Amino acid sequence: MKIKASLLVTTLLASASCFAADTFQVSSSVYSQDKLLASPTMVVEADKMASITIDNGFSYNLTVKPNQDETAGVFAAVTVGDSTINPSFTVTYGKEATIGIGAQQLTLLVSKVGS
Repeated sequence: MKIKASLLVTTLLASASCFAADTFQVSSSVYSQDKLLASPTMVVEADKMASITIDNGFSYNLTVKPNQDETAGVFAAVTVGDSTINPSFTVTYGKEATIGIGAQQLTLLVSKVGS
């Protein structure tokens, strides 16, 4: 009976882990006019928005949507003063990606840390 109970518990734990959301570490750098403003690193759950505000003039929101092929879609909103950029792009896990809009630039490194 103990063996059956332990097999049931093991099966239930394995099933529960299949439904756990993927998590990602996102390291980023935000530049304005070639000046580094912030370098936040966040752990983000898949398909959920994460945000950070450093001061009244800087805020940063992002969502990571994993794909099947070791890439993820990243959707961000970066506000510096009165200017907001809303980049969205696909990144490969573990490879740095950069996008620039006007005087602002966003560099990201996305790593999968859990599932």
